[in-house]
Amino acid sequence: MNSGWRPRAGRLVCCCLLFIAPFTFYAQGNLILNGSFEEADTCAVQLGFWPNGKPLHWEPISATPDYFRSCVPYGSANGVPLNTCGFQYPQEGESYAGMFAYLIDDHREMIGTELPEPLTIGQTYYGSFWANAAYGGPQQTGSACNNIGMLFTMSADPWVMNMPEFALRNYAQVYSQQVISDTAAWTLVSGSFVADSAYRFVVIGNHFSNANTTVQILGPGNPNKAYVYVDAVCLSTEPEGCPTWTSIQENTVPEIGLWPNPTSEWLWIGWGGLSVQKVSVLDALGQKVTEELVIGRGEVILAMHDRANGFYHLLLEGEGLNYTRMFVVMH
Repeated sequence: MNSGWRPRAGRLVCCCLLFIAPFTFYAQGNLILNGSFEEADTCAVQLGFWPNGKPLHWEPISATPDYFRSCVPYGSANGVPLNTCGFQYPQEGESYAGMFAYLIDDHREMIGTELPEPLTIGQTYYGSFWANAAYGGPQQTGSACNNIGMLFTMSADPWVMNMPEFALRNYAQVYSQQVISDTAAWTLVSGSFVADSAYRFVVIGNHFSNANTTVQILGPGNPNKAYVYVDAVCLSTEPEGCPTWTSIQENTVPEIGLWPNPTSEWLWIGWGGLSVQKVSVLDALGQKVTEELVIGRGEVILAMHDRANGFYHLLLEGEGLNYTRMFVVMH
């Protein structure tokens, strides 16, 4: 353990128990402090989990993961929804974390936090978090991968420059065997396990080597880069304490059609009976290039022949609806 983490974490845990626990912490059954990454000391425009630029209770465990926030100016490298890795709104709240889950030579980025108390040996725990494949930003990630998960450990030292990366175990108590490839909707990763040790930390990332990881190409970009956003981390001793596949399949996103993708001349968008009021197209920098009111309609066709090649974001807004999806223009 680095000297600064435990004393600081201890003081913050006490504060959370005193002021938050009666209403949210134990009431919701979540044993992860600041699982949605909403609490932070400051609102800094910077990438990486550096001092004054990371969520409370969380630390970088391998290399330089990132902290994305809506409080920074729009379009900042660590902004929300537009940032250096893509375009995404949080699954809940105003912030989320992100990390490279697949790079050449088994390089990884990971985040971790100390648990308020060690796990109880023999106790069944239920863990979950939401993940999303980042794509379309200046980082030029071209792939998605599986194995994003939660590894519970006895130790997890915060990473500092020139320190070796966190060792891969080819194992995690909770992880996704399926490739997290959805760039629009958040995907739930959940599972349960029986604690075989009094684990004190949880580390989130891809804990499997490249040889044991499945990669899916998303589109133009570096095929050896897969980046994932993470939000709403949860751990509970109660089955209903965290979202599970039996209760929540995924962050429900309506069936909205978009074709063709990639496109060169025109783009058809259909949304059936949903109450869409406005359709917008944003370029890779988040600048609005098209906007059309569509109240009372179920589809729209947008001309793309005069748009430059590149990534664009479709934004559908309406009553109870705020939907984004990425598409590509290629002439």
